[in-house]
Amino acid sequence: MSVKSTIKGDIFTLIVEGPFSIRALFDALQQGMGVSDFKAPMRALIDARNAVVDSSCESFEASGRFYAEIGHCFTPGWAIVASNDSVLFDMARMICTFTDLRGVEMRAYSDIDEAKSRLTWNNSFQQDPFCFVQTTDCQPNFIRSPDQDGGKTPKKAKT
Repeated sequence: MSVKSTIKGDIFTLIVEGPFSIRALFDALQQGMGVSDFKAPMRALIDARNAVVDSSCESFEASGRFYAEIGHCFTPGWAIVASNDSVLFDMARMICTFTDLRGVEMRAYSDIDEAKSRLTWNNSFQQDPFCFVQTTDCQPNFIRSPDQDGGKTPKKAKT
């Protein structure tokens, strides 16, 4: 399993290859949003073209141990590129389980170029204003319960 992130311009891309888990997605988001190139608010693209649904992934009941307050750091329209509906559904469900993105519009694509094009629309009728928080205040907050990593306080991403 491989989950990593990249940043190009104002697009934050989460790349998932092989089987994936909530913890791997959470860790990749936290690491990617902690680099100096991350400048909120950003557009989000999930590239799951090479991801695989794996029945051995942990249950969603365990996801309460991770929570990411990141909704204010991204535009409300995410793009997900997946090879099939099972991967798409599991990816969207996992992200909505451990983040504050419930209700965020996630559009599905089978073509990476089409997904990138959707994210870069410049027309206000196609993409509404999204961040009413000053960009200097758009700090992600990643919370792990103490039983996951021994910590007793929430961890904030480095900025």
